Amino acid sequence: MFASFLLSLREGIEAALVIGILLGALGKIGRPELKRPVWAGAIGAMAVSLAAGVILFRLGALFEGDAEKIF
Repeated sequence: MFASFLLSLREGIEAALVIGILLGALGKIGRPELKRPVWAGAIGAMAVSLAAGVILFRLGALFEGDAEKIF
């Protein structure tokens, strides 16, 4: 469980770093109107990730026995 938390934390920090770099670059080149699509993409990615997590969690609850161990 702790390993999963650390992995998620690392990936979250990495995503924040990439988003920050993109927003900084857009500000530096004078294209602030493109910041909204960057934020929309980030929020969309979070929503898709959350939905996939819920689906996988519920799918895993359906398995029993050996299939559960494999999943």
